[in-house]
Amino acid sequence: MVKKCKSDIKAKMVVAAILFVCLPCFIYGGKRNRQTPVKTILPPPALIQNTSVNVAPSLLPCKFLNIYDTVSITFIGDVMQHGKQLKDALIPGADPLQPQSYDYSYTFKYVEEHLKSADLAVANMEFPLGTPPYSGYPLFSAPESILWQAQKSGIDLFLLANNHLLDKGRRGFLNTIKCYEEAGAKYIGIYRNKNEEELLNPVFYNIKGIRIAVLNFSYGTNGFNIPEPCTMNMMDTLHIKECIARAKDKGADVIICTPHWGEEYMLGPSGRQKKIARMLKREGVGIIVGSHPHVPQSAEYSKEGILFYSLGNYISNQTTPDFTQLELMVTVKIARNWITDEVELLEPHIEYLWCFKKDEFAPHYTVVPIKDIIGKRDEMKNKYQYDRMERTYLEFIRQDRIRKLE
Repeated sequence: MVKKCKSDIKAKMVVAAILFVCLPCFIYGGKRNRQTPVKTILPPPALIQNTSVNVAPSLLPCKFLNIYDTVSITFIGDVMQHGKQLKDALIPGADPLQPQSYDYSYTFKYVEEHLKSADLAVANMEFPLGTPPYSGYPLFSAPESILWQAQKSGIDLFLLANNHLLDKGRRGFLNTIKCYEEAGAKYIGIYRNKNEEELLNPVFYNIKGIRIAVLNFSYGTNGFNIPEPCTMNMMDTLHIKECIARAKDKGADVIICTPHWGEEYMLGPSGRQKKIARMLKREGVGIIVGSHPHVPQSAEYSKEGILFYSLGNYISNQTTPDFTQLELMVTVKIARNWITDEVELLEPHIEYLWCFKKDEFAPHYTVVPIKDIIGKRDEMKNKYQYDRMERTYLEFIRQDRIRKLE
């Protein structure tokens, strides 16, 4: 939902005063100063050297005045912890049962600047925490040190409604909540009981006067029953509508939904994803950013709404099928006109990332913006991995899966 309010008499008076002050800017500034809030032109996606699409518009009616407050929200995809990642993160000689024995300093090293620059950074954490012995697929269990590093690197909100949060049963479920609470980390999607869910769901932010509500749901739990009285936000239409109603009742200007959904390794959305997306839009959700397929899927956006079906893996040990190492890091900007109090969505900024295994780019598993290494094959340690990255990235661009709607 993008909430728009009518300006009152006072606001109109302020507008008149501003126009009086700024009129010379328009008269003498020429056409270059006659800018609209959201009109932008995207560069051709096939330009290899520019793998980020920077579409943040100028919001100044004249160069002396900015009547907009802008909030940026950055989303990354599935943070996974396979067995080889755990082995790589373990400090030599350290006790594998202790969380401090794992070093995740390279996990977010090359995107940390992007995450910290956002007003809000969001990640899907696909594993329970605090339940040793730690393990990878098929039953994930990660040390809380990966959470500590994620916080240090700038991630603010952690999505926990996914199909692996019950991999360690009731104990792992409750330990996960405890780990996030002890770290002072904000999470969404799982709760100890229904009362807690009603109190904490949705998650609300008030940033620069823009009220934002975030929802998180999962399609399932890999067949594990949710132990009572614990709850997880599931893909239940009635519950989703109830949560959206809560967001509206509390005055949300923008509602964001982060569903864990879709078919693994499919580059296009399933029929069920499309159906749920239509329902979310009808109910007033303005931004939808999905997870679970482990590959980036189609996306579409307009000034009315933004939809990314899946961002793909952020970090994992997966290399097959194709596209499991390619990810979209998406930054959405929300602008509020502080005179009229209207809120609108700006076009998203898309950063393409590539996940490297140990010693392919750095000493440990890491993720790198493609724009930082494209065209630098001769400098790459692993030429095969560079060729794979370039080929996969160009194929995804060629398929033209990210579209602006008029």
